[in-house]
Amino acid sequence: MLASLSAEQLESAKLASGFDDVSVGPGADGKFPATKAGLKAGSLNKHQKTLIIEAMKAWVQIADDATAKKLLASYAAEIDNTYIGYFGGPSLANKGDYIRIDGPSVWIEFICQPGAVFPAEVHYHTVYRDHIRDYGGVLVFLINFIALCC
Repeated sequence: MLASLSAEQLESAKLASGFDDVSVGPGADGKFPATKAGLKAGSLNKHQKTLIIEAMKAWVQIADDATAKKLLASYAAEIDNTYIGYFGGPSLANKGDYIRIDGPSVWIEFICQPGAVFPAEVHYHTVYRDHIRDYGGVLVFLINFIALCC
């Protein structure tokens, strides 16, 4: 995904600061940044947008096939309003390298950290969240709807 970007696009995608870990991981439920940062996918060509969707698949396909298909269709429909950003190097090979995909719904983060056992080695942390459906957001809506109806 990042390898398909021009030098100008990489500059636009570069985030102003780095992170020690994923920012919306355990204990940070729903704490998505208020402002989108990075490069808006709507400015990219069709091939580059396809690469972003392909990158999402590694996380989305942990769900059952029917759910993954619905989620990917939703994320693809939102691609023009999705942002990609990175910090450090775009190769994701060095400590501190970080990348994220932030759409109206999808949120994916990936960071290279020092290893816990072997600090000289790279250790990876990643998280996949959803701005709308995170931790049963749809279920909460249904429970509230049933409570109002019945």
